[in-house]
Amino acid sequence: MRPLVFSNGQFLVCEDEKGVIRDLYYPYVGLENHGNSMRTGVCDLDKQLCSWLENWNLEQTYKSSFSRDFIKPGTSGKTEVTEKKNLSEGYVSNIGETYFENPEMGLRIHIYDSIHPSLNYFYRIFEIENTSNTSRNLRFFSTHNYRILEDKLAETAVVDRDFLIHYKRNRYFLHSSSPQFDQWAVGDAEWNGFEGTWKDMEDDGLLSGNVVAHGSVDSTVGWTISNLQPGQSKVIHFWIVTGKNYTSTVKLHNRIKDQEDNSLFRKVFSFWNSFIERFTIFPEYRAMDQLPDKIRRMFYRSLLATISHMDINGSLIASCDTDIKQFGADYYTYCWPRDASWAVVALDSAKYHNLSLEVFDFYSKVISEKGYFLHKYTPAGDFGSTWHPVPMIQIDETGLPLYALYNNWLMSRNVWTIGRYFMSIVVPAANYLASSIDSDGLPISSFDLWEERKGVHTYSACTIYAGLYGAAEIAKALGHDVEFEYWLKSAKKVKNAIIEYLYDEQKQRFKRSLHDSTIDSSLFGVWYFGILPSDDERVVNTMKAIEYELSRPSGGIARYMDDNYMGYMNSWIICTLWVAQWHIAIGDLDRALEFINWCADNSHPTTGLMAEQVANDGSLKSVLPLMWSHSAFVLTIYEYLNAISENYCKLQ
Repeated sequence: MRPLVFSNGQFLVCEDEKGVIRDLYYPYVGLENHGNSMRTGVCDLDKQLCSWLENWNLEQTYKSSFSRDFIKPGTSGKTEVTEKKNLSEGYVSNIGETYFENPEMGLRIHIYDSIHPSLNYFYRIFEIENTSNTSRNLRFFSTHNYRILEDKLAETAVVDRDFLIHYKRNRYFLHSSSPQFDQWAVGDAEWNGFEGTWKDMEDDGLLSGNVVAHGSVDSTVGWTISNLQPGQSKVIHFWIVTGKNYTSTVKLHNRIKDQEDNSLFRKVFSFWNSFIERFTIFPEYRAMDQLPDKIRRMFYRSLLATISHMDINGSLIASCDTDIKQFGADYYTYCWPRDASWAVVALDSAKYHNLSLEVFDFYSKVISEKGYFLHKYTPAGDFGSTWHPVPMIQIDETGLPLYALYNNWLMSRNVWTIGRYFMSIVVPAANYLASSIDSDGLPISSFDLWEERKGVHTYSACTIYAGLYGAAEIAKALGHDVEFEYWLKSAKKVKNAIIEYLYDEQKQRFKRSLHDSTIDSSLFGVWYFGILPSDDERVVNTMKAIEYELSRPSGGIARYMDDNYMGYMNSWIICTLWVAQWHIAIGDLDRALEFINWCADNSHPTTGLMAEQVANDGSLKSVLPLMWSHSAFVLTIYEYLNAISENYCKLQ
């Protein structure tokens, strides 16, 4: 679980539920995780009592209340992000706030975190407050245990002037602070019986002062806080700069030293508020005040969470949460063309067409020579790990990128985009799909969207139709008449085959696949991709069966009957939202809002990030956050707002 994530498209930092920094990805979002454990602790020097903050009572959130002076233009540096008076409420920010309290030690500590929007440094403010009735002599610590280039070998840690730096090959992590740390130690960690320099802190609150170590190493720095009076606080600014060589990393560090202490948080606040303000200029925004406040906030949080998983080269990873490795020796830190395409559809709905363009550019670089997309890719564009035998294809992952590009054309009407990617994406992908259907119009057998079973699946067939139809419309717009006719004929053939072969006359609803009548939430694709209208009796029967048979005690919707992944028939956020989208499509906005509210209510209780699944007892399962959960929420809210706007226009 990663309740707090911070990213700028190159540098991604993730914090676990105990307030420990676990993941530091650089220079790709989702690739090269140099993290391991970055913890904070404090020692009462008078009582010789030391404690790690991860063992304290804590609450994590994205900061939503700010001093009015902080948010006022032209006031950078005049008020701290830590200010707790004269507050203005209700903001959505990418500034993390973790609140730790230990009544027995008589201390309260706030940690504020964020990443610069374009420069690669992570900034922290530690605010240590004395809540006891006596003066205190303390020492605050930050300890850093990396796995640079994802292992512990051949790393160097060295103290140089006013900073401490870890490096290996061309990956550098520089640590410095204001006021300057007055204690430090670097040494062996997780090697030959040595646990790490943090043991010095536990033993007596004093660090060795060792300035260099290599191999399997860690580091700890400390700040002595003398005579802290009751009710007083001490503020420490701390930053981590990452870079590819020593000189550029130190250069950025010197730039940070020269700036106003508070200016990073002002920049982060302003940048991301300007980002989400883009949606406010479009007609759909006028209906936003008809949504409950928590839904509005979740919409914006979901926008930011989706973007946090996006690399500047256009990759969109499924999740940055590496706790999933407990259930297998791999992660969700790959770009699935399916997940990324749904994110593109959501981003286009919110009018972030420039970001969609970056994803299409990524697609154009990774598509195979034969025109299909493979299972998944690393953020660098390499073929990712797979559990599928050759040819390692889930055919919906070739249909969906075409559908997403067509949807971008419908939303933006930017002919430059479809023209740019016609030869590199549309032609090879559409020709591959057209060649992958049999004489009856059914697609070749491939793995389903759940990546579990091979067959001729209804959802996959629907995405093939949507991809071919979208490709045909793009060809028509660009004057490619031969391709238009070929792809449109192929699309119609698939559409007819879905209706003829994938509908179960006995059950009076669609079936999961050609030889499997199991009810599956992915059957929403029949209406969503335009095979039949949302109010067609066959669609209505199918969606009612999904809602009735897959409803769970927690209130959400499961993937399919008897699903056992991470627990028995857990609710999935995306599946619940698919049902909400159908209710929007048929005009039942009240029922849709019930499902939307359920998703918001079952996010992380304080940060608002969404998991992949929710168990029957309400606990969050699998990864948190899941990018697809958030992008699906953005898309659903857009469709809800659009329906309200259309209803308003009909009344005029």
